[in-house]
Amino acid sequence: MNGGDELRLVIRESSPTPVYEQIRAQIEGMVRVGALHDGDRLPSVRQLAGDLRIAPGTVAKAYAELADCGIIDTGAGRAARVKRIKPIPEPLMRAAKTYADEARRLGASLDDAFNVLRAQW
Repeated sequence: MNGGDELRLVIRESSPTPVYEQIRAQIEGMVRVGALHDGDRLPSVRQLAGDLRIAPGTVAKAYAELADCGIIDTGAGRAARVKRIKPIPEPLMRAAKTYADEARRLGASLDDAFNVLRAQW
């Protein structure tokens, strides 16, 4: 992140999804929707682990997977930085917002909303 920006991630301990995958998915989502941009610097592994109160190895695993997918660029002694990737098309973003708004209105959990979407896919 640039300047004094803070990376805001939500870790759901009750989720069956491993913590490293929650981190990976949230950062990838932020990149794809344009909340993180090409060249933005991510917190160090230790910094993010401390912020989230988790083991540094968990953050390192998430960063490694993001790097393997071409979402971020990492290197020895260098800060992880966001790479330029194709963003999610705006019409899909609008449809997702509409779906999320309706799911919240109906009282659905995030897991329920994901499961419904997966079933429709």
